[in-house]
Amino acid sequence: MKIQTAFLLMAVAVVCLAVHGLCLTNTKISRCRCVKVSSQFIHPIRFKHIDIFPQGPYCRKVEIVITLKNEMKVCVNPKTLWVKRVINILTERNR
Repeated sequence: MKIQTAFLLMAVAVVCLAVHGLCLTNTKISRCRCVKVSSQFIHPIRFKHIDIFPQGPYCRKVEIVITLKNEMKVCVNPKTLWVKRVINILTERNR
């Protein structure tokens, strides 16, 4: 194989890796988890688990995912008043 062909193949590989975000990262966390968020009130009695994901390099917003007792996952708007109150209550309980 000629040296020019080898360099061309290496250049194509580098460009492909750069375009696809280096393809070496975990694809599960390479974007925001919540495409759509809900502001509708969900009573805490229906909660099974709450996950809070801070902003980071892959998603520039705080995401809150509530897992309900029926295993359904709901992304909620962290700026709504009821979500802020629930987070404050949970934070106070953990102290």
